[in-house]
Amino acid sequence: MQLSVDERDELRISVRRLLERASSSEAVRARLDDPVGFDAELWGQMVELGWLAIHVPEEHGGAGAGYAELAIVLHELGRQITPSPFLATAVLATRALLEADNEALRAELLPALVAGEQRASVAVTNEHGSCDVSQLSVLWEREGGGVRLRGTASFAPDVVGADTLFVAARAAHGEVALVAVEPTAPGVAIDPMAMIDRTRRLARVTFDDVVVAEEQLLCDPGPRSQSVVERLVSLGAIVVACDATGVAERVMERTAEYAKERVQFGKPIGSFQAVKHHCANMLVAVEGSRAAVRDAIDALDDPGSDLPFAAAVASSYVGPAASGVCGLSVQVHGGIGFTWEHDAHLCLKRAKLDEAWFGTPAWHRRHLADTVFPAGTPR
Repeated sequence: MQLSVDERDELRISVRRLLERASSSEAVRARLDDPVGFDAELWGQMVELGWLAIHVPEEHGGAGAGYAELAIVLHELGRQITPSPFLATAVLATRALLEADNEALRAELLPALVAGEQRASVAVTNEHGSCDVSQLSVLWEREGGGVRLRGTASFAPDVVGADTLFVAARAAHGEVALVAVEPTAPGVAIDPMAMIDRTRRLARVTFDDVVVAEEQLLCDPGPRSQSVVERLVSLGAIVVACDATGVAERVMERTAEYAKERVQFGKPIGSFQAVKHHCANMLVAVEGSRAAVRDAIDALDDPGSDLPFAAAVASSYVGPAASGVCGLSVQVHGGIGFTWEHDAHLCLKRAKLDEAWFGTPAWHRRHLADTVFPAGTPR
């Protein structure tokens, strides 16, 4: 059930009003050194307002809308650079369960995530952050009636405090598996990672002979599990592109306002040609990012789409474009833009992490090249 244009506008307005009030610059800065990393009261409001349920089918306790509606929330979270476990729990973890063939596990966990009673996350990259499933560094093997995990995954979001972690692993002969693990289980070690973007909480998770029941497998190991993991990576790339577009949009607006107000040599700096060019380039980048994200979100709502291709297109453009917008903003603001007191650095750091997370632009462009020009095709 997709919302009408008017209903989407109402959703956008309500989300923006709440986040402008509850996720102000002061509120964001107050969480930068907080080990938890997010406002529990704001999280409770998100749950109460049904943001976690927007895209989840009604039979699982959701609202039955689509990713086009969820993208509105993601965009606004980016605009306010809101610290939140929303991406981990409401997007990645719920998608993992919706993709799963394990109906019992889905019935057990998904309603609790939608209702905000539990939180979850995913670990789908290797210890160096690569999203290539052939390079996964968590290994699995059969252990009696269960699965044994060894190895390390990095860049897992909001693992501390989560109730469940969905881990991508591969066997010695290459079969991929996706396993639900309790982060507090014996043998699981969680090490927070120091990130350039302090509004995010990412961790390195190590598994030292962790044994879980076979009932915790989301799908049969092999091609099916590999497809789910690849789709989760694609979803992550699209989601952070959506976030980055929100960041860039707000940065552009603030920079244009500043250019009108800041006076040098008796004139607003926005009247100078160089500053005009910067602002125009920012607008082009933001509009291009909106278009790329819109197409990628449409692919999420289309079961027959080539999701990795759509994600690669969005990530290839949006990451560098959003980072470029934030970099130009620092230049237009001049000296104040380089200081800790100004928010320009917070936005730039958020955009830079979004650019590299779930595959760098170069990694996604290589995927595009391999898709357009398959192996053996003359180039």
